[in-house]
Amino acid sequence: MDNPRPTGKKEKKQEAVILVEVAWIDAYTEAGWSEYEPEKVETKTYGLLVKKTRDWVTLAMTREKNYWGNLWYIPTKNVVNIRPIEEIRKTDPNT
Repeated sequence: MDNPRPTGKKEKKQEAVILVEVAWIDAYTEAGWSEYEPEKVETKTYGLLVKKTRDWVTLAMTREKNYWGNLWYIPTKNVVNIRPIEEIRKTDPNT
C-alpha cells in the first residue's frame, strides 16, 4: 500500500532527459548552373534536448554529470517540428 504521507526520508529528485527528433529547414547550395527553384527539404537531427528558447533549440549527443557533449544549436525559426522519442529518467542529476 502506498503511503501518501512524508516518511522523513529525503527522496532524490528525478531529472528527465528527452531524446528527440528535430525536423528543420537547413541552408543549402547548388553547385553549377541551375534554374531558380528553391526547395524546403527538411533535415532531421536526433539528440538529447538541452533547451529550447526563442532563438535556439539546443541538442546534445551525450550527457555526463552536469556536462553536455557535442552541442548542436539549431535556429528556432528554422524548426518545423520537435518529436519526443523517449524520456530518460535519472535519479541523480550528478551522474
